[in-house]
Amino acid sequence: MLIKPCLLWMRCPGDSGDTTVFWKGEARPARKDDPVVKLFGALDTAVAYSHKAANLLQRPQSRIMRLVAFSLMELGFYLATGKPEYLDTAYELYRRALKLAYTIAPPEPLRAWLACSSPECSAVDEARVWIRWAERRAVSLDSTAAKLMNQLSNLTFEVMRTLPHIQYRHRRVR
Repeated sequence: MLIKPCLLWMRCPGDSGDTTVFWKGEARPARKDDPVVKLFGALDTAVAYSHKAANLLQRPQSRIMRLVAFSLMELGFYLATGKPEYLDTAYELYRRALKLAYTIAPPEPLRAWLACSSPECSAVDEARVWIRWAERRAVSLDSTAAKLMNQLSNLTFEVMRTLPHIQYRHRRVR
């Protein structure tokens, strides 16, 4: 049995470009190009890519990326409901991921651009890019969410540093 029998009739809700979005505990009709709908779309994508990275990695990096994904999910619950306990949980998951990342961080500082040289590193980079994209969508809507997403994307960069990569530094030609 299909969960959405409307598929059989080709008339599912939202087919005409509209939807209902939950924002801070209120359901409201919205167009699919509404900034809130775009934020949730970017957040959903960031969660998916964070799980993808976690699935490709070994521990402890896989655990860090899974915690990043769960933190983003809790952040989404907060944005949809407005309930502060979801935001608290999102921050707690971030702190747990940060603690793990700290234990595996390379001792040397990064002094060049980082370019991934493995599929695993590239998967983490994809997650980082989507978290940044969601952050840009959140900036005008919820500064608290944007701040946490900024921290999460920085954390994913730290995970990238623990995976195979090359460092690129431009040298001037004389």
